[in-house]
Amino acid sequence: MSKIAVITKNFPRHFDFIVSLMETGYLKCAAMVIDEDNTSSIIDKLNQYYINSEHKFFGNKFNNISRIKTLTFNENNINSEKLPDFINITCADLTIIYDVNNINNNTLSLIKSDIWKLTFGYTQYYKGYYCNIHAALNNKAQSICSSLIEFKDNSYNGRIIHQTPANYRQEDTITDAEYRSLRKMIFDMEKIIELYNNNAVKYYENSGGRFYNYDDLKENDIEKLIQEKDFLVKNTCDNESINFIKQL
Repeated sequence: MSKIAVITKNFPRHFDFIVSLMETGYLKCAAMVIDEDNTSSIIDKLNQYYINSEHKFFGNKFNNISRIKTLTFNENNINSEKLPDFINITCADLTIIYDVNNINNNTLSLIKSDIWKLTFGYTQYYKGYYCNIHAALNNKAQSICSSLIEFKDNSYNGRIIHQTPANYRQEDTITDAEYRSLRKMIFDMEKIIELYNNNAVKYYENSGGRFYNYDDLKENDIEKLIQEKDFLVKNTCDNESINFIKQL
């Protein structure tokens, strides 16, 4: 039977993700990166925008995960040998990374298991940071989704495993839509892990797509999201039909 490790953070959406993996019976350990205080005005505004959606879809409770081995990290020591050592000692077959973006390629190469990453964005077009926000800003809000991909390095070019679109509603903000897609991905994880355990996962090539850096999102973009409440459903979709990759 497969053994799974997870690398994530410590907010309600992350605990929900961990619990979904615990339900498979295969999760052996969780490395949790504790968010540091960030004084950047753009990050503070963005976090406030996201936190409203998080409480809406994932509440504000922190689940009990004491049944599995956990170890906490901060941003400064995530690339020490401590992380791959913690993962490798469990003899994990699969490591899944969610919402941790600063693990460098050298550290990734030291993790002996397969590595998947749960990331936001339609990776065929958008890779890297804040991809769903860039999609909406580029009139591609119909592509808002969560993507599960292979993750060998930080190019985000690993093969695509599964994507869950937003199916957003008129009243949704962009972060509401994003978390709708995340909630669906979390719901699908148990069946995807069963496919992995049975060597039945199908992988799809992931070519093309622009890479967006951390600083490509500007403060006036955030202001636009916050001030224009109908931004998601007004002038943010073109006529292109998006094909999402599915395992299920």
